[in-house]
Amino acid sequence: MQITNPNELLELKDNEFQGELPKLTNSQINFRGKNNILICEENVHLWNSRIDFNLDNSILYLSSSIHDYSVNISLHNDNVCYIGKNNFFNGKTIFVLSESKNIVLGDDCLISYNVVFRVSDGHPIYNKNSKERMNYARSIYAGDHVWFGQNAMIFKGSRIGSGSIIGAGSVVSNKTIPSNTTYGGAPLKLIRQDSFWIPHSVHEWSQEDIEKMSHYDKDLFIYENDEKTLDLDSVERELNSSDMEDVLTYIWSNLLMPNKNRFYLK
Repeated sequence: MQITNPNELLELKDNEFQGELPKLTNSQINFRGKNNILICEENVHLWNSRIDFNLDNSILYLSSSIHDYSVNISLHNDNVCYIGKNNFFNGKTIFVLSESKNIVLGDDCLISYNVVFRVSDGHPIYNKNSKERMNYARSIYAGDHVWFGQNAMIFKGSRIGSGSIIGAGSVVSNKTIPSNTTYGGAPLKLIRQDSFWIPHSVHEWSQEDIEKMSHYDKDLFIYENDEKTLDLDSVERELNSSDMEDVLTYIWSNLLMPNKNRFYLK
């Protein structure tokens, strides 16, 4: 079923819609499988976007945002894709989920042009001697207030802590990026530790603005471990539950909680 009018979401039969109807502008949502759930909070505007539920038993959660969603999201079997609040997509972002793995993106991230998230290589690779597969899919977790530079590629097994920066053209694969660090390059390497960024654009700054903003004395974007920091291995186990209602309960009880340090990584 191809949906271009949000009211058609109320007519789903083998799949389910929950929440507030999104606004669709030059966008479509395709349901090819069954037992999938799309959840939209209020203020979800899909602009020039495409969402494909290709197979069965997947959940897509789109949080409220003051910005438009400009995304291509492709789900297959038993995937969970959770996108937090107020992420800025500065150009279309691609999310590809398969092999029963998940993508979690926190709140207030800045995603530049042509950024891609993929949990799988797309084709299996085997050891020529043992004939055993070597490249199983792995979930991706990215925290709050992460800046993804232009053309960054975020691949399977990536865990990116809140407050970090992924440089333009970077390839992140099976890496843990600590909070408040900057990584870049292909191959990826540490650029600087103990860094943070603020969401102001410098493009129109005058010399006076440059001098004024040479120091930022707030700790708003500095993250640390506390009693509410999530253990991502536990999150993975909960999202991989075979009971979709249990998964939804976990999302509502944990991922939606407004805890600053929930996605802190060391």
